[in-house]
This record gives sequence, structure tokens and C-alpha cells, in this order.
Amino acid sequence: MRLQSAIFTLPDALLDGGVLRPGADKVLSILKMESVWLYAVTALDRAEAQALLRSAGIEGDFRGLLTEREAGCAVCSGTMLEKAMRRLRSQKADTVVFTGTLALVETAKKAGFRAVAVGGAAEGDEWRQMCALADYELPHYEDWLRLE
Repeated sequence: MRLQSAIFTLPDALLDGGVLRPGADKVLSILKMESVWLYAVTALDRAEAQALLRSAGIEGDFRGLLTEREAGCAVCSGTMLEKAMRRLRSQKADTVVFTGTLALVETAKKAGFRAVAVGGAAEGDEWRQMCALADYELPHYEDWLRLE
């Protein structure tokens, strides 16, 4: 799999109650070392999203942040993902969307992106549906680290 860029949905893909999911910092570091450009998209306002990234110690890992207000569309839309991809100067074939919600896995797939279902925010049937639709499933970021 060629990977040039990754889009993360906030807060679900990276944070749990404002706290960084275990292993997420190491995965972000590995992606950056492999020259993968990272972008965050969110329904939160910019100040709140930046504060979350800053408090988790990962604000500097991202090339940018796009909010619903700035994009003029919902985070759960293909348009939002495409705007983030263009800001990364990437193509869909080279971009993966990391998300913790079924709605965004569905959106990413419908828009032509590869999707990673990230565990933690969804449970039970929702998680099983996410895994069935997504290209990859990542129940815990530590699972990625065991593969490295």
C-alpha cells in the first residue's frame, strides 16, 4: 500500500475523553518518519480542536486542521475529506482516512478513499459494521506497533 497522506477525524480517531489513545503518539511518529503527511478534520471549533491536540502533545504532528465552519460542510461529508486531501496535495489512491465512527467510514468509502476503522469510540454492532466496510481495522494503536 502506497501511503502519502493520512486524514484523522477528531476527536474520535485519536482521543478518548480528551486523552490520547494508547500508542497513537507512536503511530503518528512512525507515519511522520515515513514522510506521510497528516491532516485533521473536525466538527469542533478551531480553538477547541487545537487545544485538544496541544494538550495531547500531537499538535505539531499535523500539517493542518480543517473545521466544519472553515470548510463550509459537515465533517461527515466527502467534500470535507477531499478539501483536506487537496490541502495535503495528495490523491485519493495515496490517502487513508482514520476514523472511529461508522458514518465516517461510510463517507470515506463512498468518496473513494481507503478507510481505517479505529477502535475505541464504537462498540458492538457499530464496530462490526465499521470493520466490514473499512479497508483496515485497528482496534488499538498498539496493534499497529506490533506489526512494525
